[in-house]
Amino acid sequence: MNVKLFSGLGVAIVTPFKSNGSIDYDSWDTMIKTINDVVDYIVLFGTTGESPVIELEEKQEAIQYFKNKLNGKTKLVIGIGGNNTNKVIQEINKLDLSGVSGILSVCPYYNKPSQQGIFAHYKAISEASPLPIIAYNVPGRTVINIEANTSLRLANELDNVIALKEATADLDQLMNILNDRPDNFTVLCGDDALALPFISVGADGVISVIANAFPRAFAKMTAFTLEGKMDLARQYHYALLPLMHTLLKMGNPMGIKAVLTIMGRINEHFRLPLVPITRENYKILEKEVENTIKRLSIIDADLF
Repeated sequence: MNVKLFSGLGVAIVTPFKSNGSIDYDSWDTMIKTINDVVDYIVLFGTTGESPVIELEEKQEAIQYFKNKLNGKTKLVIGIGGNNTNKVIQEINKLDLSGVSGILSVCPYYNKPSQQGIFAHYKAISEASPLPIIAYNVPGRTVINIEANTSLRLANELDNVIALKEATADLDQLMNILNDRPDNFTVLCGDDALALPFISVGADGVISVIANAFPRAFAKMTAFTLEGKMDLARQYHYALLPLMHTLLKMGNPMGIKAVLTIMGRINEHFRLPLVPITRENYKILEKEVENTIKRLSIIDADLF
């Protein structure tokens, strides 16, 4: 097994919907043309893909669609997680995961398990999974933090948990994980604005939201940072940073879906309980997208 399977840049792809609530495959067609061969892998039905409102049958249909569209050029990761361990295992067992490279599985939310409970959850699904697992720590959504010692237990004791998506701003926790992890354990940034500093202290890459809209620019930033070409990396980082901060204020995936609508790639539809951003915020994003394109064009005219 390639234990650095998920280094580099992954994109947490949005799920576009039609006005009737069905998945908009035509919009996915448009998006794939901009990201295939640019990113290292696509994460389907993560948080950005509105995973809580996607049915099992829709997941299966989408997996087959992406397998056909990507044609082996870009790896595919599927989000399968939740706060009911047995249901997560059932979903893994029911889905045909052939052609999928890995599973992104979020820390159990709402139940507030102990650190031992978190470990036991991942142990159970790792034993049931035919694919390698990326554990996902996002305490801003789950309320529970996967502490550094627990992440290291996952890395050292569960062969099938090969990576961690760390979506916190806690650099001290990150560095404790990086300092003590086994060499074959991948650590990924889960926050676009922190990708550069995370990678600079040893993280292996990032699972990105903004790469939905600006995949080539974010791919260059990621690659330059991994190569240690920090002067170049910082140019792209700071060109994108104002938009990344604005998106954070708008909420995910509401902000990035608005950006993609502004750029003509999808239509801004959601399934409840999510709804579009306000028209006032939409106008703010329109201006920020325009300014981002101007900043990027100055440093790299070939992007557009």
